[in-house]
Amino acid sequence: MPDHPARFPGLSNDPATHVLTARQAARLAALAPVPAANLAGKKLADVAASLRPYIDPKLLVFRKICGQVVKTDAAGKDLPVPFATVTAYDIDLAFLAWSPTDSLYSWFFPFRVRREKLATVTTDECGRFCLWVPRFDVDYYLRWRLERRCYLTWLRKPSIEDLLRAREVIPHPQPDPGPIRLDERVLNHAARLIDPAAINRLREVATVARPGALNVEATAPMARAAFPIAARPPLTDEARATLGPATRAKLAARIGVPAEVLAKLDPHHGFGPFLRCIDVPVPQWSAVLDVPDLSFEVTQDVNADGVQEVIYSEGLFEVRWDATSIGDVTLRANASALAGPSCDIPDVGPCGEPAILFASNYPLQVGSIPSVYHDGSSGYALLPNRPDANGVPGEGARTEPAQAPFTEPFYLVGCAERPGATHYRVYHQIDGGSATFLNGSYGPLMKLVGGTLQQLVISPVEGQWYRIVPRSEGWTPVGILAPVLEGGDHLHTFKLEFGAAAPGGAITAIPGSQTPPVNLKIDATPPTVEFLALQWRHPDTSLAWQPLPVADCAVITRQGTARVQIRLALRISADHLRDFAVTPQGCGPMVAPQLITDGRNGLPVAAADAAAHWHTSASDNVQTRELYYELPAGSPAGCYHFLVFAATRAFRPTGVVSGPDPAVAWRIDTAPVYVYPRITVALQ
Repeated sequence: MPDHPARFPGLSNDPATHVLTARQAARLAALAPVPAANLAGKKLADVAASLRPYIDPKLLVFRKICGQVVKTDAAGKDLPVPFATVTAYDIDLAFLAWSPTDSLYSWFFPFRVRREKLATVTTDECGRFCLWVPRFDVDYYLRWRLERRCYLTWLRKPSIEDLLRAREVIPHPQPDPGPIRLDERVLNHAARLIDPAAINRLREVATVARPGALNVEATAPMARAAFPIAARPPLTDEARATLGPATRAKLAARIGVPAEVLAKLDPHHGFGPFLRCIDVPVPQWSAVLDVPDLSFEVTQDVNADGVQEVIYSEGLFEVRWDATSIGDVTLRANASALAGPSCDIPDVGPCGEPAILFASNYPLQVGSIPSVYHDGSSGYALLPNRPDANGVPGEGARTEPAQAPFTEPFYLVGCAERPGATHYRVYHQIDGGSATFLNGSYGPLMKLVGGTLQQLVISPVEGQWYRIVPRSEGWTPVGILAPVLEGGDHLHTFKLEFGAAAPGGAITAIPGSQTPPVNLKIDATPPTVEFLALQWRHPDTSLAWQPLPVADCAVITRQGTARVQIRLALRISADHLRDFAVTPQGCGPMVAPQLITDGRNGLPVAAADAAAHWHTSASDNVQTRELYYELPAGSPAGCYHFLVFAATRAFRPTGVVSGPDPAVAWRIDTAPVYVYPRITVALQ
């Protein structure tokens, strides 16, 4: 979640004015000899003194819970939902849990929900919000789950990491867990469990673990919800029959609740999937009663009529009540919500001299000022995806500068306010060729006027002139100049020019108003992996290699159960190669082919970077390898795979960077442009 300061902050609730609800009063009365009737409806600040002799004073303070309201676009990107109202409710919930015996998941069917309003807050221009919850409430939610086996993990939405650990794709955490290694083996198995957008984001940060790597590289995508969109429960015919009105009495008797409590159960209104408990056996049907939790409702004025409509309604278990820390909450609004274009837009403050200052969130310093971020001549970024001293991922130290091209659609950001000007246009040259003008629309920008949410989409006039949107008008986000939607591998040059609109509407360029040019190297071309040769042999009987088809089904007809050696020759190339790695895999429990490094049977000794290499310089863009693998005697018949991951140095200039020194945080390893072909060999 972005963490730059909000230019238009949201509103949070004030702990000093918090009034105790009836349910909160009952919880406090259970801890202190004070009747609940003497507490309900009063400010906690007013009764705290009478409670302190009986209650741990830490329980009478407040704890901040923060989150973000987002809307997911067609490409799977989360966009911020600004200026929305978030209402938090203290709920008491009863539900029927359905846990199919052949599934890893559970679905919940509520049949009773009692709720009390706890707080109302609003989101800022990035969709962020924070609310204050009494510490004794947080303690109660957590303690309730800790006292019941499985509930701490069962009654919360699973993250990608939870799902991969449950499926044993990655190991369960140990007392001193090491870094999560996201190699091709892990990603190949993970692709069967989570959506393609999540896999792509994981693959971008799937760098080989190394000392000094930022934990956030893998932590952020691994913490994403495993199921961003709720999946309908796959009720079997037997399960549907069990939920029918005529059979609910039998179901109620089986789970030990009165039949009338299931009267309001709606079999079409199920929540999930949630990971089922694996610590203890879980019956297929079970009742879970009196669950305390915090739920949310989000509203927004989506049609500019001054009335807010519901864009997110009560979900289940949005807050992870963990014993150590409470993570941020992500609420995904429905399709009617109004989302901003991005929150990866830096606030450049008051406009000074007109200039292009950022590529989305990546700083660009131009003119005579030396930049640690960007080479104004070559157009390369100097910090992301730096070279490695010895080419061995995870061993050598990164060296500077990088030569990383930009990729993906992004915004030019800066200052486009100039006295006497009403419009600006963005000159655009590719590889020094003829000049054109950027002409893509952007927005919507938003602002609140008298409680009504207004929108503004900026489209160029005459195909080139953008209206100047002064900061003083109060639109957010501020500073967007134009979108850049470019592919290929080229040097792009941009500069601003200003114009003034005449009374008749014609726009005339202002002489001498062009800003200094900004060069950006953009490369969206993927690497190329060529499989040059695939051969095999029985080293114990013959050292002669037998060919296998590279582009067809390769089958090794083994003699008995003898050991087998495989030769794989390949060439990896890119305009801006970052790294590659070859990962052998077996199928199911089969042992993966082992890389031969010791020179056995007359083979060459393998270099340290033979099967995985990180570029050592800007010119290190082609690598050719001959790799030798061995399957030991007795290896089971079946399919074996050689996965190749190859990435370019191109990076996305998006994502808000935190920390006291952004230049440190931008020294990231991320690979949005990559390929991962494979070769499969069948062993008979």
